Amino acid sequence: MSNRGGDSHLIMPTKSRRPTESAFYQQKLAVWTPNITAKTLWPVLLTGGIVFLAIGAGLQHVASNTPEFTLEYTHCPAYGDASGRSCAEIINRNPGAVCKCVVNFTLDQYFPRDVYFYYALENFHQNHRQFVISRDDGQLRGDVLKAPSPRCHPLDYVRRDNRTLPVAPCGLIANAIFNDTFDLYQRSPDRRVPLVGGGSVWDHERELKFRNPPGDLREALQNISRPPAWSRELWELDPANTDNNGFQNEDLINWMRSAALPNFRKRHRRVDHSVAPFEAGLPDGHYTLHIRYTYPIYNKK
Repeated sequence: MSNRGGDSHLIMPTKSRRPTESAFYQQKLAVWTPNITAKTLWPVLLTGGIVFLAIGAGLQHVASNTPEFTLEYTHCPAYGDASGRSCAEIINRNPGAVCKCVVNFTLDQYFPRDVYFYYALENFHQNHRQFVISRDDGQLRGDVLKAPSPRCHPLDYVRRDNRTLPVAPCGLIANAIFNDTFDLYQRSPDRRVPLVGGGSVWDHERELKFRNPPGDLREALQNISRPPAWSRELWELDPANTDNNGFQNEDLINWMRSAALPNFRKRHRRVDHSVAPFEAGLPDGHYTLHIRYTYPIYNKK
């Protein structure tokens, strides 16, 4: 740089951000590259294969020794129907109706605790793109004051009591929730088998993904409508347990976990083993299943 006096000098910039000359910063650390050959690789693969084969054999042994009983009730005859129609016919012709059917069955073996009760659906594509995205995750986290997500259309608003109300939970997937209910009875002697919920929902799901709005649930949802296919309000899904209502209802959370395959089953209830005489399990013998059939389905359950 020149000045008026004619003298000149060069100002060199100071390199203040230059890294150190260490091997770590200059990426010159010593490395070791294995020399993979058939002679060195086959023992590793053989050992890994033996380990995973043993794990698989153990899992298969446990699965094969776990008793399981499947009861298909899709076309069970409607209880008290003089024409002999099945509940499937009645529900499919009259959506929203309630049909009761009674199914007798026999358990040929003893079921040791813990005994779980599942429902299964076939040819139900929960993973269909238009179905699985039809939900509002913000609403499921308790934010009911904002408008429903456009993804929920056409089940984002409904006309009810001469008003247009937002739907909660909105969307196709919540509207199609499985809603059959069951009561199980043991015969000879005649006693009810206690079925309870709980244990199928992770704590973090209720803390992060499914939360109720603050305050009284019924008051928070007073200007919001239930889904059109529901027969109960969101705050009365479980009259016996007030903590199991709203967006934190266990059955709702289980249903909102979309199944990857069209044939799936979801855990519904479990036997309460704190009640006699079922402390050790479910005895073999004759049983009766009372079904409150409300779910419209054309294929097997």
